[in-house]
Formats: sequence, structure tokens, C-alpha cells
Amino acid sequence: MTENCHSTDMKLTIPFKLPSLNEYINKLNRNRYVGSKFKKDVELDICWQIKLQRLKPITKPCMLIITWQEANRRRDIDNVYSASKYILDSLQTIGVLPTDGAKWVKGISNEIKYGKEYLIEVEIKEIE
Repeated sequence: MTENCHSTDMKLTIPFKLPSLNEYINKLNRNRYVGSKFKKDVELDICWQIKLQRLKPITKPCMLIITWQEANRRRDIDNVYSASKYILDSLQTIGVLPTDGAKWVKGISNEIKYGKEYLIEVEIKEIE
């Protein structure tokens, strides 16, 4: 099925490393309140980037295309990709996404690259 994209497509750049699922689980195992604060702090950092980059609310369902640039090959790919949870929750908190459920987020495409620094680029493409 071909899906049409609109000119309202947006891009979010996150210029820092997001923690992996393993890091979050380790915090939760230590103390659930520590884990909760950890997740909220990560999401707050992403929310600031969303505000700085002035993303607007979407009006149609979307696809997310996430390009992860890692500074080295130490982390397993699944642990890198697990950080999409922080991104989706932050987009919902700020109001870019009405919800991060299947009605609004039709899919997520991930790609990993390696470079000198950590960087995440999120393309939000509205679809029909």
C-alpha cells in the first residue's frame, strides 16, 4: 500500500544519547521511584528539544522514521531502538501527537549509523 506524505512533515533532532532499556530497567530495579524520575528527566530533555525546534501538532496519522547515530558500536541495536519509547511519550506530552497509539502512529522505521557523536533524527510524516 502506498501512503501519501504531506508538506506538514516535520523533523526533530535530538543532539544527545538516549538511555537504553537496560539502563532504565537497572534504575527501576534499584527503586521504582528512581526509575520513574529517570524516565521523566529523559523525557523532559526531549520535550525541551521539541519546544526549541517548534514542532506543531499533527492532524493526521503518521509514520516515524528514526535515524540513530551512535558514537561507537558498544550498544546492541535493540537497546538503541528501545529509546523510541522516550521519544513517543515526549511527543505526546508536548501535544505533537494526540496519542502514541496505533490510531495515530502507523509505524516506526529505524536505521542506525555510526559517527563521531550521538545524534537522533526523527522524521514525522503524516499519511493518508
